Amino acid sequence: MIFGNKLYMHSPIPHQSKIWVAEYYDGTNMLEYDPEQKKNNDFYDIDKSKIIAFGLIGDGDQLFFNVANGVFSINGSSFQIAYKTDDEEYPLTGRTFLYNDLIQYKDASTTANVKYLDHSGSLPSRIEQYNFGYKKQMDLVNANISFQCVCSLPLNQPAYFQIKISSNKDLDGKLIIRRDGMIVDEINAPLLGNMSGNIHWELR
Repeated sequence: MIFGNKLYMHSPIPHQSKIWVAEYYDGTNMLEYDPEQKKNNDFYDIDKSKIIAFGLIGDGDQLFFNVANGVFSINGSSFQIAYKTDDEEYPLTGRTFLYNDLIQYKDASTTANVKYLDHSGSLPSRIEQYNFGYKKQMDLVNANISFQCVCSLPLNQPAYFQIKISSNKDLDGKLIIRRDGMIVDEINAPLLGNMSGNIHWELR
């Protein structure tokens, strides 16, 4: 296994500080770049029927989520998210669902200076942010909730969660964020039926 193993804390690609990793229940895995076969793997070739964990390694970091319950592990600390009204708490992570609708992308920029064209005529680009997470539709008690959580890692800035949530009906509640089981933040987040709310929450 890669996640939890301190031997796998750095990217094997010199020009890319982090790579994605998909771990499977049979003990195998797929890496964005396979150092043994010296080849890139396609994100869309990940076998979602076998995956148990997905995330990033690099720069001495291991950041991933458990596909069986949606709980994020950020360098050894677990993060769980719930939505709470006066009458009900809706756990958005920590449930026995499959959170295997994976999300992964990179934000990059290019400086348009013709002096730095490479041999192919292309401009060099720079990765400025890595992103990974998932989206999930779930029926919880008396509400149908759509939940998306993406962990974003900008260069030289704190990591944060991009949280997107919507409900099929109006809900007046709070977003509850727990770190290692303890509540670290409660954010007022009233929802209008069939409209999404978006929150950027800095990891701490």
